[in-house]
Amino acid sequence: MKNNHNNLFNISKIVDYIEDHLDESLDLESLANEVGYSKYHLHRMFTNIVGLTLHSYVQRRRLTEAARLLIFTNQTIMEIGLFAGYATQQSFSVAFKAMFDCNPQKYRKKGEHYPLQLKFTINGKKQLRGDKIMDIKTIESQEILLVGYTGNTKKGFSVIGKCMRKLEANLENINNRTDKNCLIAVNDYSKDFSYDKEGQPSFDFYGVVEVTDFSVVPKGMVRLVLAATKYVVFSFNGNPKDSLQPVADYIYQEWFPKSTCQFNESNMYDFTKSYEPCDKDSNCLIEYWIPIL
Repeated sequence: MKNNHNNLFNISKIVDYIEDHLDESLDLESLANEVGYSKYHLHRMFTNIVGLTLHSYVQRRRLTEAARLLIFTNQTIMEIGLFAGYATQQSFSVAFKAMFDCNPQKYRKKGEHYPLQLKFTINGKKQLRGDKIMDIKTIESQEILLVGYTGNTKKGFSVIGKCMRKLEANLENINNRTDKNCLIAVNDYSKDFSYDKEGQPSFDFYGVVEVTDFSVVPKGMVRLVLAATKYVVFSFNGNPKDSLQPVADYIYQEWFPKSTCQFNESNMYDFTKSYEPCDKDSNCLIEYWIPIL
C-alpha cells in the first residue's frame, strides 16, 4: 500500500517513535518499516532533514536522556547505562565522556545539566533550528575587549547588516585582533531594551572584533568591554548572514527550561562568533555565547 504522507510527516513520525522507544532496540530496518521506506531512502531523508544520521541522532538522544537521569534521579550509573543501550558501565562511560567531555560520575557530582540533543522538532522550514547544535560547553572567560561599529535596531534589523558590512570593509585598519578569522555580533539588551507597537525590539547592536588592547582604535569605531564571566556556548554550522532567530528561540524557549543554567542578570547581552573559512554553501562554524551564573 502506497504511503501518501509527505516526507516531513514521516520523519516526524520516526522522531516520535524513537522518543517513545529510547530504551529499546532501534535499528534502521525496523524504523524504515514504520514508515514503509527502504533503509537507503530513510537514511538519506533523515540525514538531510535532521542533519544527523539516524544512528547518531539516537545515540545523542539516549546519552542526553542519560545525562538528565544522572542529575534528576537516584538511579545507579549502571542502570542509566543500560537504559542508554550500553552493556557495561565502562562502555557507557567512554561514550558519555566523548559527548559531554566528562565521565558520568563527574557529571553527576557537578549537578549541572546541559542537554546536548533535545528531541528534534519538524517545523517544515528550511531555517536553521537550534536543535542542529552540535556542541554545548561552559567557558569561564576573562574580560573581552572589542572594537567595531554600533547601531540601534529601533528602526529595523537592517542596521545589523550595515554594521557588519562596514566592519568587514575596514578590518585591515585593526592591527591588534586576537583572531583574524573571527567576527563577533553583540546584542546588548542593557540600555532601554523595549518593543514598539508593531513588536519591533529595540536594542544596541555591535559588529566587532576582539582586540588585545585599546591603544589604537581606528577613527569612527567604538570600544566595547564585556566583563569577565561564565558563558554557555552553543556551536553549530550555519550561514552568518542568515537570521539566527530560530536558533535563539530554540536556546531561550526550549533548551534553557530543560537545563539547570541560570541567566546572569548583571550581563544583559549575548553574542555570536563566526569563524572563517566558509564552505561552498557559505556555512561556517558559529558560536552563540550567553552569560550565565
